[in-house]
Amino acid sequence: MSRTPAIVGWSVLSPLGIGRREFAERLRAGERIRRLPPDLDVATLVGPKGTRGLDRMTLMVIATTGMILEEYAEPLRDVAGSIGLVLGTSTGSVASTTAFIRDTFIQERPYFVNPTHFPNTVMNGAAGHTAIWYGLTGLNSTISSGQLTGLAALRYAYRMIRSGYADTLLVGCVEELSAPVAAAAARVRRVHGGPVPGEGCAMFLVSGQDSAGPSGHRVLAEVVDFEFGMSTRPGPDAQADRLATGIRTLLVRNGVGRDELGRVSLAHGGGTELGAAERSAIDSVLGAGPAPVVVGDQIGDSFSAHGAFQLAALLATAEEPARLALVTSLGVDGAVACALVRAGITGRR
Repeated sequence: MSRTPAIVGWSVLSPLGIGRREFAERLRAGERIRRLPPDLDVATLVGPKGTRGLDRMTLMVIATTGMILEEYAEPLRDVAGSIGLVLGTSTGSVASTTAFIRDTFIQERPYFVNPTHFPNTVMNGAAGHTAIWYGLTGLNSTISSGQLTGLAALRYAYRMIRSGYADTLLVGCVEELSAPVAAAAARVRRVHGGPVPGEGCAMFLVSGQDSAGPSGHRVLAEVVDFEFGMSTRPGPDAQADRLATGIRTLLVRNGVGRDELGRVSLAHGGGTELGAAERSAIDSVLGAGPAPVVVGDQIGDSFSAHGAFQLAALLATAEEPARLALVTSLGVDGAVACALVRAGITGRR
């Protein structure tokens, strides 16, 4: 029987460490690390067999997904064959795409490229490879919404569960830091400012079932509602106004007062146009009440995966009893989004 979806598990592969425990400990300690360790061979996290044709981005997804499936193997036993995957990314692996294109120029003939590398160049390559790797036969979707991808992927997953198209989904985002990505990020920073680029993968186990096995699930968080919008006027002031409108709409629609919010997970730090717009919107609606959480100050801007890390930061710092929190997101294209999250729940399904 379908019911309101809930986040019942999560894991990350981040600059702050492998797995959610290292992530949480270093996040609380205030460590600042921008990328995965240079000497980390991601393939070693999933084993050497069958990884020869897989790129780094795909391996990050497989490794992070594997951590969740291993930890929650018993609760997932009865639904293992129907689990689906929703993955957010920008354009897929930019490094794989540029390397494949480069081969068409440097090989003796343009068609003398390695065909096994082509699947890594398509946007849904990582999601497809991961589903095959673990035998995930449920729905398989890839979401791309720029800097709003984290919340967009989660909203899509919630809709699929509520509509009856899925019962249990692995939902997350991935972004890699490669030379082409760093070059593109540098151009964006010159125009809009912002932290240095980051990378990593954050995945969440989302269940819509009353029970997913004999031991059930421990509910960690529920996303109460989402609100998305687009600024119709250029400039950070107009974007701040649009985000403020979205936050007010979200709170009023759900009957939530601003004093009920414990924290706000921000997408952008200080010193940037988007950061100033985000804080202006929050201050105009909420005042100086909720405690801010700014994971980007510690791991950099992971672009399409950033919203997923914002949610992971909320889960990593959640306390009991559960309190409502707000996750906000702004894109360089004028898009805005926010989500109302209740984190720290201890009930079981």
